[in-house]
Amino acid sequence: MGFAAGYLMAQEAYENYNVMVGAVLPKTWEKDAFESFLDWQWNDYLSKQITQNYLDEIQGYSDGAQASGFTQLGKTIERGVVISSFPGDPTENIEYLLRNELLGSGGDNGFFDYLIKNNRLDVLEKIKEIISNEEDDNIRPTKGLQCSHFSTWGDKTINGDMFNGRNLDWLNGSGISNNKLITFYHPIGQYSHAAIGFAGLIGAIVGISSKGIFVAESDNDSVKVTFDGFAWSMRLRYIMENAANIEEAVSLWESTNNTMGMCHSLASATEAATAEHPAFALETMKGYTAFFSDNDPNEHYIYTDPKTGEKTQMGYPLDNAVYRTNHGYDETIRKNEWEPAVPYGDSWTRYMLFFNTFSYYTSSNITISELQAINITSVLGNKHSIQDIYSSPAPFYDCTNAWMGYNIISSTFHFASNKMFVAFEEGFGQQRICAACGTYVEVDLSPWFGPF
Repeated sequence: MGFAAGYLMAQEAYENYNVMVGAVLPKTWEKDAFESFLDWQWNDYLSKQITQNYLDEIQGYSDGAQASGFTQLGKTIERGVVISSFPGDPTENIEYLLRNELLGSGGDNGFFDYLIKNNRLDVLEKIKEIISNEEDDNIRPTKGLQCSHFSTWGDKTINGDMFNGRNLDWLNGSGISNNKLITFYHPIGQYSHAAIGFAGLIGAIVGISSKGIFVAESDNDSVKVTFDGFAWSMRLRYIMENAANIEEAVSLWESTNNTMGMCHSLASATEAATAEHPAFALETMKGYTAFFSDNDPNEHYIYTDPKTGEKTQMGYPLDNAVYRTNHGYDETIRKNEWEPAVPYGDSWTRYMLFFNTFSYYTSSNITISELQAINITSVLGNKHSIQDIYSSPAPFYDCTNAWMGYNIISSTFHFASNKMFVAFEEGFGQQRICAACGTYVEVDLSPWFGPF
């Protein structure tokens, strides 16, 4: 699979990598220092737990590029895996991870040691200069870019079918969407699966398999962070290609290791009527995962204002639906979040959009079908500047400033009908339209998933 992708898409992958570097490179850094940092993260951490078939695929990508006559690919694919593994705002997380954790206040000078071992003393001197010139000794990631995902089924939907949705709010207008892709993988002896994303990003930002296994991710920065785990985008592909049902998907998750703090979705569309819990929302950090089923009592969280003592219900679990934005409800997860969500904050406002939309359809006796599922997905996409913190749902219904929106992929899935509906951002500058304000293209899954 890697050889074919490299042969066909090497130049596009290389273009996208350079776009990502331009978008996330910390302002004081030089490219060679940044790439040395990415290589260190790959060589000493992320590559260690990725399965051999993906390492072979990455090598195949390189071999395919060479066979096509494209000689500039280098370590583009590996570095892309590292960049996409950072939660939230990659720039701020990279600065934090290097300065506060990996350069080592406790004598752990991992990056320095890596540079010395690889005879990159030139880069080492540049890094020392960067660190000495940094103004803030307490750099830490802020609540970064926002995403969302959901699954719903049963009495909420037509025929009880499962519908899923996912928004990616990340690197708007960077140019990465010039080389957008929907990739269908057909691994020998494993399950075919589709991943929606961009050339050069070989993992799954969101996807679904021929067995109806849906996967998705959203950021939730935690204080417990490691890259000594299974890169999340590759992990989601691993689950799609190996899990036949929700039980196997959960088991595969539990047998592999987390990296950053995030929220994930695992769902099985074929088991909407048969499994006790056909979908889960996962809240994760280093060494810990909390699983939430539909109407989970642990989601019924009451926030107490530390200053006034005022209590506000923040968690609203529902039957036959699971949904997440960028905060958690598990007690351990909340204790370790960088910025725990508060009432009327941005993440909670978007979480309540899910709850209120589902509640509206139920109270209005509207059964969710494809149109309603697309509507739920599109409403949650960021349509204005990510710098704005929304305490009101109004901006999520307004596409007036769609060119500013950070939503670059918005996708909805109806596996029972072999369909997915996908929108990407389009255009540049003030002519740009974020994905959730654009056109959703219907994709027929049956030619790719069978029956053959």
